[in-house]
Amino acid sequence: MRAPLIPLALGLGALCCAPKVTDWGTFDVLRQSAPRPRAQLGDRPIDAATYRSARRLGERWFRESTFGNERTITDVLGLFGGSVEVPCGAGEGRACRCSEPVLPLFAKAVDALDGAPGNLFTGNGGGYTSDLVLVFPPGATRHGVPVPERLHTGLDVEAGSPWPIGIVPIAAPPAEAALPYLIEPAALGVGPAPAGKVRLGLTCATCHFSLDIDWDGKADLRSAWSDQPTPGSPYRPEHAWAVGNQDLRLGWVIALSENPLAVFSVFSGVIGGTEAKHARAFARRVKASYRNAPDLVLAEVVRGMAVQPRGFADDTPDGLFNAMQIPSLYTRRNFPYNYDGNFVNAEDRNNGVWSIALDPTALVSLTRDRAGAASELLPGQKGIYNEFSAAELAELMVFRSPAARHDPAMRARLRDDILGLTDGVPGLLEPASVLLVPGLPHAVPSSIRDHPQNVAARRDRSAASFGGDARLRPAVLGYSGTRVRTPPAVRADREVSTWIRRYGVNADELLSESVSLMLDSLDPPPNRSPLLAGARSLVARGYEIFRQSGCAGCHQGPFFTDNLVHPLKKIRTQPARAEFGKLLQRFLAPSYDARTGKATAGGPFDFTGARRVGYKTVTLRYVWGSAPYLHDGGVGVAPRPGSPPAASLKQLLSRDPAENVYGTGPILAERELHPEGAFRANAAQSLQALVLEAERERVIRGNREAVLPVPGTAWRLRGSDFAIEGIGHEYFVADVPGGDDVTALVAFLLSLDDAPGEP
Repeated sequence: MRAPLIPLALGLGALCCAPKVTDWGTFDVLRQSAPRPRAQLGDRPIDAATYRSARRLGERWFRESTFGNERTITDVLGLFGGSVEVPCGAGEGRACRCSEPVLPLFAKAVDALDGAPGNLFTGNGGGYTSDLVLVFPPGATRHGVPVPERLHTGLDVEAGSPWPIGIVPIAAPPAEAALPYLIEPAALGVGPAPAGKVRLGLTCATCHFSLDIDWDGKADLRSAWSDQPTPGSPYRPEHAWAVGNQDLRLGWVIALSENPLAVFSVFSGVIGGTEAKHARAFARRVKASYRNAPDLVLAEVVRGMAVQPRGFADDTPDGLFNAMQIPSLYTRRNFPYNYDGNFVNAEDRNNGVWSIALDPTALVSLTRDRAGAASELLPGQKGIYNEFSAAELAELMVFRSPAARHDPAMRARLRDDILGLTDGVPGLLEPASVLLVPGLPHAVPSSIRDHPQNVAARRDRSAASFGGDARLRPAVLGYSGTRVRTPPAVRADREVSTWIRRYGVNADELLSESVSLMLDSLDPPPNRSPLLAGARSLVARGYEIFRQSGCAGCHQGPFFTDNLVHPLKKIRTQPARAEFGKLLQRFLAPSYDARTGKATAGGPFDFTGARRVGYKTVTLRYVWGSAPYLHDGGVGVAPRPGSPPAASLKQLLSRDPAENVYGTGPILAERELHPEGAFRANAAQSLQALVLEAERERVIRGNREAVLPVPGTAWRLRGSDFAIEGIGHEYFVADVPGGDDVTALVAFLLSLDDAPGEP
């Protein structure tokens, strides 16, 4: 007789406990400045000098913190360690193929940036780029998949640097000097280099830094280090931080690794498949073939990586294509985090990147005998990891790894290390930099938690031990059951240890809090577009239209967000990402106060009404530089290549539709045909399509055109095959392209930089 009380309680919670939002009153974004960031680490106020030092620490560690993922990136994945098949030359027969390693080609591409070969590790002559181009021999293939002769990677390289931003060399111990798969800079044939060998690790900056601030295809900065400004540039080094790399071709970068199978479930997928059953069938094919018939499955996996769109990252590890435009990270008063809002706490967000995205071996936590066991009880919820036990997935990851191919005995050692059997820490991050936390149910078995090394190091922590509202967010402290902590070397630093004593900050969280402080400090770069300069007189009128049209109802205040997750059924944008995380959103992600970002309730019996399956209201700061739009990047329009430039904003928006390319899919297809150019979605035209219904319909039709090439085949894919549609968010203004109202509104949106009311 009590069962009906549960749905009744849900209904009452939704009605009575709707989340409250910040009341910004009459705040005028054109006349008032956005509040500055608070000088604090976590919740502890700090002095100005400490704030500046913590910001520098955050800058350095956002760019350089690997927490030991170089073991995954080098020993298991083998970044840039793959080879391409190339024709053997005249007289050898058409079928003859030779192997050419990728790493020397990568080194030569960086070395060539200044036009003077042979000085890569002695300063590189100051060469730099926002789009590193690798040059391959004609006819090169990777596991049978054609490789572009000039592969635009989108990787950024600073002046004088031998490595792209976000790719970090870590010196290998002298005892490992004999390992042939480690990188020896002196042997790369690009001039004198330091002695010894290195591993390569990845950091957040790979995806979230760019030297091209205004997206015209040219680097605006020589360096993104805060103490190295570029003379004559209208931008500061900090403007390169957190903008989201719209050029990055992450799929091909991973495909060129020695062991792309290690990350098949994240960076590849089923071409043409859109349902979980297709992904599970893909997983079964990989599982059945990777030992005995690897060529066939490697071709499928590499082809799936090669079709991933530029400027997009598929971070849903489900074996399906669910492209997400790489987002900008202007986080001040802009919480919860991620498009679906599952991370209420900034440090939880940081940890999700460090412990899973940058160490994908941690995905063993999702298998059917770990966290995936819960989905076995829920009809229709089985995913790709239900096809594997933890041991089976770990074995697949390491089977073709560089370390195991050098020494087959390493397969079992790496597998057991990934499982946590060796040191009690699942995954391959440095154990001294990792804690165990509740995470998803059964993500870490009790037998692993009770490992003697965990007991000795007091590594297993409860949610409550983190203080504050952490007790209400146990599942998201670390999905995989692990949480990165401040490494011992950082804690021992004299300045950092002084902060710990003086302010009583949580030593384990201090490094992550410094990164969050750095991100919160950032203001978006100024818009220097001549079109905006000529339309400045329209900005005030555009702000009026923005408010009159109801846009400010969700995009409120100086940060243009109400910090709410809006139900999918209300906003009706592309559903795949929300559907992927709906169990977490409904049952495990905490409810929160939209005014503070603090968790207010948690657990499966939270009936406060604050949980919603949908998408978080994103900030509009830097909207001028983040086209195409919506979380799927689906709303994109651009002038057709070769068309004359517009003399004014109104003229640009009034163009005949036949003179435009509509849809992100066709725009990406054009980029594939002409990668040397700077063809991208145009911010002004794309914003107009966001708010004009007729223009949006053209965009949606464009995304349903089969125009995206699949390398080595005659197939063509649609943008919608990647979950790039541009649907939903149906909040339109009544006007025509280039009309007075929409032109003014677009002018206002283009002005949303660090000071929208100023020229």
